[in-house]
Amino acid sequence: MKTNTNFDLIDKNKVNFLENILGSKFLYKKKIAPYGVHWIFFNENFNKKDLGFDGHPKRGKNIPLLKGYKRMFAGANLVFKKKIYFEDKIKKITEIKPLLKKKSDNENIYFLNLANTFFRDNLEVLKETQTIVFVKNSHVSNKVKKNTNNINFKLLYKKKFKFNNIDLFRYSALTYNSHRIHYDLDYTTNVEGHKNLLVHGPLTATYVINEINSFIKKDICRYSFSLLKPIYVNEKIALKVYRSRLDNSVIIAKVLKEKNEIAFSSEIQLTS
Repeated sequence: MKTNTNFDLIDKNKVNFLENILGSKFLYKKKIAPYGVHWIFFNENFNKKDLGFDGHPKRGKNIPLLKGYKRMFAGANLVFKKKIYFEDKIKKITEIKPLLKKKSDNENIYFLNLANTFFRDNLEVLKETQTIVFVKNSHVSNKVKKNTNNINFKLLYKKKFKFNNIDLFRYSALTYNSHRIHYDLDYTTNVEGHKNLLVHGPLTATYVINEINSFIKKDICRYSFSLLKPIYVNEKIALKVYRSRLDNSVIIAKVLKEKNEIAFSSEIQLTS
């Protein structure tokens, strides 16, 4: 099992940049950093010669080569253990788990889990497991999962929104993310087979959790989400947030494309 260690300082200035990308104010509490801001920190600086054709670090060292496969962020599970404060120096330890192979529609699909643990001094403040999926460059997902009404959940909140080209550029710059699917239309359409530039998964996830936190105003202890369909630049999408009728501490949030198709699905556990 491979392990990487990184350090970063949680700088409020950088978080303010993120706030301006999202176009909404974070709910600040006593110098506490908002949920999900860890995704804009711990950015690794790779030499140009160490980058692959897709803009990510070359495969073969920590990640198998998987030639002819494109990489996508499939989702994550987060456990918020302690508050993270501005000016905290945080250590991030990443364990790269063994690659898993599955078969879907007669195609091999590979899953890679990255187990991230974050510490302030020796105190564990956040645990996160990210799932990266590798599918063939020619792969196009035709599976459609539509949003349906569930009597066990009550609709709390809904909002339409979209991310434009400027948002994607600024988020890529803020996170030092050079994956070409977020800015290079020719590469994205002709190599990876998408119909337009893709919105970053963590950008959507950050937007969702902070929209929820802004109107529920309760501490969150868990957040899990899956990216089911690509969300494209300038695509009109809708956020719908539900509360469980069976357990008031459970919140479900979905981002819907046109025709009620689910692109992003998440579950939040509020601190009791």
